[in-house]
Amino acid sequence: MFQLRELVLHSHRERVMAHLARTIGRGHDAIYHGTRHLSPVLRTGVLLPPSVGDLAVFFTRSPEVAAYWANMIVEKRDQLCGGSLVLNRSSLVHTYRLEPSRYTVDWDDEREEAVWHRRINIRRHLLGVVRHRDVDNIITSRPGALLREGRAKVREIIVRQRETTFLNAYTP
Repeated sequence: MFQLRELVLHSHRERVMAHLARTIGRGHDAIYHGTRHLSPVLRTGVLLPPSVGDLAVFFTRSPEVAAYWANMIVEKRDQLCGGSLVLNRSSLVHTYRLEPSRYTVDWDDEREEAVWHRRINIRRHLLGVVRHRDVDNIITSRPGALLREGRAKVREIIVRQRETTFLNAYTP
């Protein structure tokens, strides 16, 4: 059986960005796009395929993959202008043809879908945006809060498990 492998995020910034994007997409048929050039995309409202290489705009169902690509810094000027777009997949499918895309089996499964040879007008399909500025606000305002929240959730799960075990053991 084929096992999907999720992309492992290495930085705290990527994990926070993926969490925020997942929160925005919750309850929707969401699809994500990570970009290093967020400002021009938001200003024009259009995603353009690259002029070289694969002539397609790629989307992913994984906010972790979008966060990875949004935080990919190639040039110094790209440092603070990346972000993740959260789009409504259902409305994109009505307008554009999304084709499943996949690399070799050895790579992490990015769960990608592509629109080939077309520019994408994102204005009608956009559910939300996660900018580097949003991530910075969370990291700087509550540096230990995310860790404490995670520990509190784990404690709640342990307490619930102990209560159910105790009730099951002593119920006649």
